[in-house]
Amino acid sequence: MKRVTQILLVILIASSSLYGQTKFNRNIPNNAHQAIGKHIKAGISTFAFAPNGGWALVSKNGRLEQQNIPSECEKKIKDFLAKGHKIKDVSFPPKGGNSWVILTDRAMYARNIPNECYKRLLSDFKKGNKAIKVSFPKKGGNSWVIIYEKGGFYARNIDDECYQILRNLRESDMPGKKAARKITNVTFAPNGGFVVLAEDYHFARNINDDCFSKMNSLSNGKNLIHTVAFNPKGKGWSIISNSKVTTRPKDKIRSFERNVVGKSIWQTMKDSSVAGVSVAVVINGRIAWSTAYGHLKMGARANATHPESMFQAASISKVIAALGAHKLVDQKKLSLTENLLTSGKLKWNVPFSNCIKNKSWTKNFKHLTVENILQHKSGIEGRGAILENGCNYTTDAQEGGGYGGYDALSKVPSLNTLMQNISITYDPSSGPNGNSRWYSGKAFTILQKLTKDVTKQEYSTWMKTSILNPLNMKKSAFTVAPERIYNTKELVLGHNNSGRAYTIRRYPQYAAAGLYTNAKELANVIIMMNNNGFINRKRFLSTVATKNLIENHMGVNVNSARTRYSHGGTNTGFKAYFEGMPKINSNGITHSGIVVLTNGDRNIRGAIASAIRQAYGW
Repeated sequence: MKRVTQILLVILIASSSLYGQTKFNRNIPNNAHQAIGKHIKAGISTFAFAPNGGWALVSKNGRLEQQNIPSECEKKIKDFLAKGHKIKDVSFPPKGGNSWVILTDRAMYARNIPNECYKRLLSDFKKGNKAIKVSFPKKGGNSWVIIYEKGGFYARNIDDECYQILRNLRESDMPGKKAARKITNVTFAPNGGFVVLAEDYHFARNINDDCFSKMNSLSNGKNLIHTVAFNPKGKGWSIISNSKVTTRPKDKIRSFERNVVGKSIWQTMKDSSVAGVSVAVVINGRIAWSTAYGHLKMGARANATHPESMFQAASISKVIAALGAHKLVDQKKLSLTENLLTSGKLKWNVPFSNCIKNKSWTKNFKHLTVENILQHKSGIEGRGAILENGCNYTTDAQEGGGYGGYDALSKVPSLNTLMQNISITYDPSSGPNGNSRWYSGKAFTILQKLTKDVTKQEYSTWMKTSILNPLNMKKSAFTVAPERIYNTKELVLGHNNSGRAYTIRRYPQYAAAGLYTNAKELANVIIMMNNNGFINRKRFLSTVATKNLIENHMGVNVNSARTRYSHGGTNTGFKAYFEGMPKINSNGITHSGIVVLTNGDRNIRGAIASAIRQAYGW
């Protein structure tokens, strides 16, 4: 064991009581350890280290212990205590010197803290929104987080994953319901790690393993962790508990997080080399909650994933394309059943494959319709309907059907070039390989061309103004150049099975695979479909169109009981999933839905959706 100076404790010492007053210290100044032990039975309101290694402790019965803190700070604490104030927090910015903040049940007072932080504290205090904790990361500057008595927070320039967790904890598992837990404390470690406390819940990242292990042990023993403090002069830390957990709140979000195939969602992501996940849950026509986990890029801690982060939706693009088609049907610019080979609305002559062009069934072919495109039975080449060498159909039912994308903008072809590689390869009336329905991305490229021809606008433009914007999908877009629309703090990168980030893959096949969206915006599609074509009290689609989408496989999958519709998506480095449940009658929930977006090749989207359903009993 390494030798240490006399002011540091090497051994671990804990004291506890039946009522949960417990402390656990390692390598902190001896007098600080003794002060904690002296006051732990009464309870400790605040304990914090100053940048110079000094520290301050205020007990719940109004006793101050301190060493080497600014004299003005010490005097002000004593003044407050003499006037009967209950000290909630004493904190020190990393700049040192005469810089500090004191929060009481009746006042706030600060010296030389970031100006924006001070103004925020003062403004909120005047409004009756009392702060109970201010924390400052070691990097300094205008970097801080305020925790409020009511459980909320306000932050500037903190670790983005810390911000992500704080946001997650403010989400509620039911619309209109308060979050299950109040955030009570945030502490930043000298190495950039952090701890978030929310009553009986804690989350930590990049802190000492022994400290985290002890936090888990105390929590498992039903101790309510009040404070975690890190010694800036060394690797020491202190954990303080003032009470036992009486009841643990029911929280379906935390239940889901703990049980994704029997592991936490973070462990599942780690085991699968998935860098980031974003989730949104719809209940009774509203987004009940939205959360995110991990990062936009593996190992890049600067930018965490959020519900607003922009993912490739992959084949869920087909759902949005189906909405566009039905919008045109509602506008009487298209019909579902007209023959696109003869109607004149599609400005392209779709050929028959050379292998089958002389077949008798090609003479009066009527299957190329919007309805059949959406149902993947239009005769256009797809999985299982690919003609290989010798004009034989592939025996691999999973081969083809999708697109691989392009790794550079310079390689992206035009829509007309894409259309030149599309042909009719089978007769849906009989069908190859014993099936009349074969999943086809190329059929949706025909739909993309048809939409452009009918609207006389670029597909991405018309879909943005007529579909995405009215659905409040204002950030979503069909694009091959997402870096021109989204900044590095919101654009998600795809990853391979080993967790290595791909360069951006580009999909000019917009209708089949080219949508960028986020979990919150995609959830609006579920809200609209569950609500019979309405969103924000405005009709978006007709009743007939909405029913067709849900019940007749128009771009989505639906179970036989018509109680669940869903669609998945797979692009290079991305997996996406969404499902709607329009007919639930349980615990006040009448309809719901789930969106899961991930940025990894390995498939954990289904396990995440399953864990959410399990948490709710759906």
